Amino acid sequence: MAKRGAELRKQMLHAAKAVFLEVGFERASMDRIAEHAGTTKRTLYAHFISKENLFLAVFDLVLELQADHLKNPADYAADPEQALVLFCGRFLETVLSSKPLRLCRLGITEAERFPQGARRLHEAMFEQAQARVALFLNQHLAGGGAEESQQLAQTLLARLLYPRFTRALFGAVEAQANWSDDLGSSPAIDLQAIRSAVAALGPLAK
Repeated sequence: MAKRGAELRKQMLHAAKAVFLEVGFERASMDRIAEHAGTTKRTLYAHFISKENLFLAVFDLVLELQADHLKNPADYAADPEQALVLFCGRFLETVLSSKPLRLCRLGITEAERFPQGARRLHEAMFEQAQARVALFLNQHLAGGGAEESQQLAQTLLARLLYPRFTRALFGAVEAQANWSDDLGSSPAIDLQAIRSAVAALGPLAK
C-alpha cells in the first residue's frame, strides 16, 4: 500500500537527505530524489515547492532526528556523573560519525546560499546538546545558576570537541562508519577523557 500524508513526506525527506549527502545540492535533481523515495516528481513537488524548500526541510528533519537520538542526560543513568559522561559519549559518537560529518560539510558548503539551513544544522548538532547539558548542570551542580551552567556546558563540550571534531571535519582522521544505537557498556567512544572533563566540573548532586 502506497504511503500517504506525513508518512510519505518523511519518506521523501529521508530520500532527499540521502541524495544530498551523496551528490551535494547542485547535482541532486528532483527526479533522482523522487526515484529514491519511490514516488513521482509531481508528488514531490506537491509537498515541496522547490528543491531549495526541500533542502531546508531536510535540516528540520535532522533537528528532529538528533533530538530523538541524543535524548537527555538523565535518560542514560541514575547517577548524575555517569549520566553526563554517557550523554557526552553519545554526543561525541554522533558528531564524529561519517554521516553527520558529511552533513556538516554540506551545510558549510551551502551556508552562504542557505544560512537558515546552516543555523538549523548547528542547532541540531551542537546548540541542542549544550542546552541539555546546561539544564542538567543547573539541576545537579551545587552553587551554580543558569548562566554559570551555560558557561560550564559550553566549556565542557568545547573541551571534548576540539581538536577531534575539527580534525575529523577536515578529514585528518578517519570517521566512524556511523553512530551506534546503543552506547551501553561498550561505547564506540573512549569515555576516560570524558570522565576527567566531567569530574573537573565538581561534584554533581543526586
